[in-house]
This record gives sequence, C-alpha cells and structure tokens, in this order.
Amino acid sequence: MKIEIDIDDRHQDLKVKIEAPGMTPEVEKIVSLMRMVDMQIAVRKGDETILLDANRILYVESVERNTFVYTTEEVYESDLRLYEFEQQLSDRDFIRVSKQGLLNLKKVKSLRADVNRKIRVTLQNGEQIIVSRMYADELRKRLGVR
Repeated sequence: MKIEIDIDDRHQDLKVKIEAPGMTPEVEKIVSLMRMVDMQIAVRKGDETILLDANRILYVESVERNTFVYTTEEVYESDLRLYEFEQQLSDRDFIRVSKQGLLNLKKVKSLRADVNRKIRVTLQNGEQIIVSRMYADELRKRLGVR
C-alpha cells in the first residue's frame, strides 16, 4: 500500500482517492476508518452496508471475534475491532466499560451500584449494561458522579 499526500494552497477541499484492483476487505476497512473521522461508521445489516451516524450508537460489543453496534432501533455488525472503535470514538464521549464493550456516555439514563463494585448502567432505551469494576472508577469520573 502506498500513501501519497499533497499539501498545497491551491487545493480548496480535502480529497481522498483510493486506487485498488477491487473492493477488498482492506479497502472496506480504510473507508470505514475514514468515515469515522466524519462520525459515520460503515456497518452491515444482512447483505446491506449502512453508513451510521456515531451519535446514534448506544454501545459497541465484541462477541467471539465479531463486533456488534447497537442503536435504539437495530443491531448491526462491523468489520472493525473493538480497539479500533475505542481509538476513534474515545474523544467523542465513548468509554470502555469492559473487555468486550464500549458505551456512549450521552446515552446513559441512570447508574446503580452492583455486586463486586460493578455498575449497572441503564440506557435511554431501558437496556442495561454491566460495567466491570476495572472500568467503574473511570465511568464515574467521566460522568462526574461518586
């Protein structure tokens, strides 16, 4: 893979051009990562690829090497790994809540202490997520609660 960058005042807009012999998984991954910059994420529902606005995401979960993206209405699948979501969304109110999950802090409705210093988070749609004790303190800190 070659990367060429041309920085010049004569350019009026940012333009990214991908040249490839076909739509490979590598090309799809590059496009997905670039869309995350604009806060759009390419996800799949069946055989359809959908560009999803990141602010619609409730949480992201990794299950047996598959990554699932949950919104209020749907569950989607993504080729991106959880750590890639974390890197792209960490400065956008997403936080790691377990080894398997990321949570959109803007979608939190309430918190409740759970056993072994875990936290039970209720989301705006009523769904509940368990935050492991390893990530509980960071969640409280980011939300400004004790």
